[in-house]
Amino acid sequence: MSVVDMLNKKHKVMNCVFEVLYDLYGEPNWLKKPKEGQEPEKIIEQWVKELGDYSEAQLKQACFNLFKYKKVATFPKLAHILAELSDQDKEEIKSKTPETPKAFMCLEVELMRQDIKRNKCKYTLSTYKRAVDYIMTTLLKETIGEREFLEMEYSYRNDGCKLRGMQYRKALEFGLFDEFDSVLDKMAKEGYHG
Repeated sequence: MSVVDMLNKKHKVMNCVFEVLYDLYGEPNWLKKPKEGQEPEKIIEQWVKELGDYSEAQLKQACFNLFKYKKVATFPKLAHILAELSDQDKEEIKSKTPETPKAFMCLEVELMRQDIKRNKCKYTLSTYKRAVDYIMTTLLKETIGEREFLEMEYSYRNDGCKLRGMQYRKALEFGLFDEFDSVLDKMAKEGYHG
């Protein structure tokens, strides 16, 4: 699964499911006071994995049904949501090129998190941020040309999230993230030497 797919699924689950459930039931105990052995990050990952292929409308409706029909009195478990969705088909996989996310998750954090999981993270978040910014502005502008880059910026001037999403999508299309480790190294050296 590409980073964009993962971000879109995570965004959908966090902004549909958790936002609605927080409003209806309050903060879950596994997040507020996790029991020994409970890892909130892993629980959230499991929710994203299981629910990420459903549409936003399906997810919201499942949450509202649980509350409306008083099926649970406290913050629902993943199994409750899955039971509500059991008679529904998952959303069709869309075209290869992902739709621009309506709101963009923090790409730098996700890339750094992936490197941490693979035990290959050797830089701080600020270095990841500089690397992502360098790719999505400087390299992208060089690749597509200044005119097209400025037109894209002008088109989304009132929506920074959509602009960032479009920049990321274009950068992916042109393979600008293929050598991300090299860009990280370059940004780290420039950061240390001014």
